[in-house]
Amino acid sequence: MTQTVTSLKNMYIPQGYSPKRIRFYFWVGLLSAIFLRLIIIADHYNGSLSKVLFYLGVLGYLAFFAHRYRIATRRVGVLKNLQLLDKVENRKPLNEEDYHGLQYIIWSLSVSKERTNYLMIFAFSIIAITLSLAFDMGMI
Repeated sequence: MTQTVTSLKNMYIPQGYSPKRIRFYFWVGLLSAIFLRLIIIADHYNGSLSKVLFYLGVLGYLAFFAHRYRIATRRVGVLKNLQLLDKVENRKPLNEEDYHGLQYIIWSLSVSKERTNYLMIFAFSIIAITLSLAFDMGMI
């Protein structure tokens, strides 16, 4: 998806983000998750480092979730403005603009790294909980 598509009715269909931008926000989200989970380890050794990790993690999450919010808002905007859900549910014919809108939404979902990001956040959360319990029980 490399072009912005507009219709005669001036319905705006967003341009897809570049692979480079998609990867950038994936890594921002993943590193933020790691930083926030590393606080547990850093707190046992260095309080200042845990504060730095906290701020880096939270600032990264602010950027990541602002980006995810923009994506979700753009997708929903296309669905609502083109009334795509109603058209599909009622088997109404789709025009070229509708197909461009659907193409954008399907493309956006297909290139999204959010599932991988959520899986990695889940995995690092399990690791963080395990390490925290090990520290608290004096095993480490």
